[in-house]
Amino acid sequence: MLLLSSESKEMASLILGWIGFATSFSMLMPQVIKVCITKNTKALSPIMFFLTFLNSCIWTSYAFFTKETPDLQVGCANLAAMGASLFILIFIISNKVKDKITLNRLKKDKKLNENLEEMSVVEIQNENELLSEEIINMQKEIEKLEENVEVLSDQVEELEEQVEILEEKKEE
Repeated sequence: MLLLSSESKEMASLILGWIGFATSFSMLMPQVIKVCITKNTKALSPIMFFLTFLNSCIWTSYAFFTKETPDLQVGCANLAAMGASLFILIFIISNKVKDKITLNRLKKDKKLNENLEEMSVVEIQNENELLSEEIINMQKEIEKLEENVEVLSDQVEELEEQVEILEEKKEE
């Protein structure tokens, strides 16, 4: 068994503490990065991330409030885990809310389609007549616009003729 001086033990403890901090800090980062890139949380357990968040809160409290001098390695590592797990929890919850909204929209669309199937032939004909009237009105507007284009074309031709006449007078 190695006999280490108290300074060596403190140094070893400090080094091990920061190595523990680094591994704890990096533990959830791959998952955070994957969620950021894919925005997909379907395979993730919200309970696991809630428990990770709760565990990190408890350990952070322990590290900062139960000793005279705070245990920075434990406190910082668990603060990082708190942040990462909270981030993922927020993504999981927001994705679940979005999925519910999408599902409700799909259900409403399905009801609309079912209502369409239940419409009588007369109601569908009335809808078609309204659409036909709108189409006819649009066609009339198009005809008016075409007439305006013809008038403008005639005016352009007259202006071109006047320009030619002016150029001829200018040459004389």
